[in-house]
Amino acid sequence: MIQNIKKIGVLGGSFNPPHNDHIRIAEYIKNRLSLDKFIIVPNAQPPHKNTCHVEFEHRRKMLEILTYQYEDLEISDIESDPNVPHYTIDLIDKIRNLYPKAYVFFCMGMDSLIYLDKWRNGLSITEKCNIVVIGRKGYSLEEANPPVKDYLKSHAVYEDSDDFSQKLNEEKGNCFLLKECFNDVSSSKIRLEFDEFYKNDKHKKDLFDYADKFPYSLKYLDKEIIEYITKNSLYKERES
Repeated sequence: MIQNIKKIGVLGGSFNPPHNDHIRIAEYIKNRLSLDKFIIVPNAQPPHKNTCHVEFEHRRKMLEILTYQYEDLEISDIESDPNVPHYTIDLIDKIRNLYPKAYVFFCMGMDSLIYLDKWRNGLSITEKCNIVVIGRKGYSLEEANPPVKDYLKSHAVYEDSDDFSQKLNEEKGNCFLLKECFNDVSSSKIRLEFDEFYKNDKHKKDLFDYADKFPYSLKYLDKEIIEYITKNSLYKERES
């Protein structure tokens, strides 16, 4: 029940398309921080991206396919309106209204953290909740914009610090930096492979017949996702 939920993890994004590392990250953070609930929020209209030409309904359906085995992960439609841009600072308010007694942990990758000052009120997110940052291969704090480096001086909580566990019991104000590092999966590279497939090959229904056409995508996408994409001719026009 809602009143028994004390700690909520939130992972937002375009999920264009959703891939296996999204699930690995969600599961890792939920278990590492002992969260009571984890919500995945697909964004119908991300304000900082122009690559989400695939409709929200398709991206949500792919998330359903990807998460059907994970009962502890919930997909939210809170950002399903494609007519307005959705900002993280507003998302946090909506989650807190739904769960007024819960502590919210907003999750992101290192690739997002280093540019957090470019988000709308990005450095103010921790005034409303906690941030959890997972490592991404190819990115480090050394690349962070100067305002982010200054921000981290007073908000960063490193996983190997003595007060890490204690800080997890605080409602807001912390930016937790986890040591685990995940792949820097390129969604644009995945989309490009599908675009090339449509241009250069006949549509084949048996995945075995065209598996060699998706050498990169098959590393990160379940076969059911690939079949859904090709069945619905998603990513047929190349997106930058």
